[in-house]
Amino acid sequence: MSTTPATLFEDDDLIILNKPSGLLTEGGGDRERDLEQLARNATGKAVHCCHRLDRLTSGAVLLRKTARYNRELAALFEQHRLRKLYWAIVDGAWPRGINKVETHIAPVGGGRFANVTSGGKLAVTTVRVLGRYDQPTALTWLGLLLKTGRTHQARLHCAHLGCPVTGDPLYGPATADGTFGLHARELRFKHPATGAEVVATAPVPAAWAAWSDDFVEPGPTAEITLPR
Repeated sequence: MSTTPATLFEDDDLIILNKPSGLLTEGGGDRERDLEQLARNATGKAVHCCHRLDRLTSGAVLLRKTARYNRELAALFEQHRLRKLYWAIVDGAWPRGINKVETHIAPVGGGRFANVTSGGKLAVTTVRVLGRYDQPTALTWLGLLLKTGRTHQARLHCAHLGCPVTGDPLYGPATADGTFGLHARELRFKHPATGAEVVATAPVPAAWAAWSDDFVEPGPTAEITLPR
């Protein structure tokens, strides 16, 4: 990918980009382009990512263009004052009444992580069912708020309830076309310079269009579509 992903927010110090699925956030090196490199090429500045998304996960990523607010930005993450909303399309019917998942997460080798009963780091996710689809295969559309920022947290917590993210090659069956059902939908935080609220909303990938007309609201039967 040689073009810069869509900009969701930008000022003199910060930029938020809509990372596509399949692109590394950082660390591509000489062999592979990554989001950080593309942002540097586009802005002409020494841009750095403030956090990461998995390669397959699409959506909003916050990057800093200067070192002016390094300490304040770090505090946003450390003190959980940056609200991260994910959308997920998961396999199966999400259990009714389950609106919070709390486990411990630890590495188990081979690049995988796992929910564990003891040890590891506490991981907490709140869940809202946004839509359900039953035919020909059950799927559920979820809104996930990550209260902690553990590696593979959203993917593990969905799999923990028997509903892996659609297309997840690590914790569920991959899809034939490579479509992956996890998207960082929204970032919301107070700007470190002004205190003004910043809200960046990332349109879903074009590949999600295949699901857009299939879901119905969990209560009423009115059809809904995934907003762009």
